[in-house]
Amino acid sequence: MWIFALLLGLLFLGALLYWLLIITEGVYLGRRAVVWMYDLTARQYDGIKQYDVYAEELFVVRPLLHHLRAIPAPRILDVATGTGRLPWFVLQQPTFQGRVTGLDASANMLARAAEKLAGFTYRANLVQTTAVPLPFPDNSFDAITCLESLEFFPSDTAALREMARVLRPGGVLLVTRRRGWEAKTFFGRYRDVDQFEQLLRGMGLEDIETKAWQVDYDQVFAMKPRNP
Repeated sequence: MWIFALLLGLLFLGALLYWLLIITEGVYLGRRAVVWMYDLTARQYDGIKQYDVYAEELFVVRPLLHHLRAIPAPRILDVATGTGRLPWFVLQQPTFQGRVTGLDASANMLARAAEKLAGFTYRANLVQTTAVPLPFPDNSFDAITCLESLEFFPSDTAALREMARVLRPGGVLLVTRRRGWEAKTFFGRYRDVDQFEQLLRGMGLEDIETKAWQVDYDQVFAMKPRNP
């Protein structure tokens, strides 16, 4: 009988650790735990993600740049940039003449991003800090992106509020919403489509559109109203 109880205990412990460290990536252990885990996996991160160049261009870069088509040299802020995924793909586009700022709390992830963006130093810069508060004045960027990261912040609400603050009137916000059964295990943090869109509306954003993107994520586009 005790063997059965021991096995059940080990099974429960394994499931708990998987949830704490893999599914929720340490978010319930605090911000330092999240940053530590990203520092630890920075070298392997791109290999784990295995980004598809065509898919990134078709489903991320093109829709984003379409929103910025009327701006000759747009400024983009990528919050939780990690290894510089979005800046790198955007800067590969010959039609893009703007600048991209990548922000992340993980020093090791930013070191990988710096290697990747070495050929674009005059149009890309990296900042090591947290998403709250953002170290920029109000109305600083034409576009703000945050991919596959909001659910790992101490407060997604506070982070989104900061993004809305530094977004210029008429600018576009592109973030992701966690979906699927794993998303619902983010207890106290999960929002369905309606709840997430209502959160953005409460921050004064408009033209909100949710699009299915990956198995685990939706894309959510929103605009900051132009000055009256």
